[in-house]
Amino acid sequence: MELLNLLNAALDNYFKALEQFGYKKESDVDKLLALTCIEELTSGEMKRFITEEDYRAIEKAVYCLLGSTCLMPYPSFVGGDNIWGTGDTRSITRFTEDNNVRVSELGVIRAKASNSYN
Repeated sequence: MELLNLLNAALDNYFKALEQFGYKKESDVDKLLALTCIEELTSGEMKRFITEEDYRAIEKAVYCLLGSTCLMPYPSFVGGDNIWGTGDTRSITRFTEDNNVRVSELGVIRAKASNSYN
């Protein structure tokens, strides 16, 4: 799922929550604003200045955001797309000791979990 699609889904969820409850926690709104800034940074004119190392850091930040609020759907890795809309999932895919891709019982590719923000 591309980052723009994730942002659109998160905004839809945000407005549905506002419609039903009239408010959303400030921390959830802050996370939504962070995702909006990241999407704008990576799709606008500034993307020319982002290095591969920067993309990896941004990708880690996005995955930390996605698991932290119900506004943002966690992307599935079926089909091999990552948040940038490309088929390169090597940086987030889990591998066995024999360098085989780890998959769940349902055939879904497993992703790396990271507790660090580096």
